[in-house]
Amino acid sequence: MPKSWVEAIAERESQLGADAVARMATDFAENAKVRLAAIDAALTRHALAEVRQATHGLAASAGSLCFHHLRVAAQDVEHACDTDDCAGLPALAAMLAPLVEMAMIQLRARYGLT
Repeated sequence: MPKSWVEAIAERESQLGADAVARMATDFAENAKVRLAAIDAALTRHALAEVRQATHGLAASAGSLCFHHLRVAAQDVEHACDTDDCAGLPALAAMLAPLVEMAMIQLRARYGLT
């Protein structure tokens, strides 16, 4: 049975220390919206390398904080960029913002982020 996010993040805290994970959460909160905006802006210009770069950062930080669904969705966008799948890219990228918001809800509850 897969771990819940609470179990996974508690394990991450035991591995890295609660303070380190809290700093990672703060970094995620500060940068996720910036990355989403960069992805949207790059999509309008069809700048796939920029989309990929911003999405890669989002995937990495999501993975660090045990947000599996967000990490996988971001990796799907990366893959679409790598394969020049311009037709499927907007739909894949549109899935990122709701997943970021769900992650933010969990981070606010656990770490008191604003």
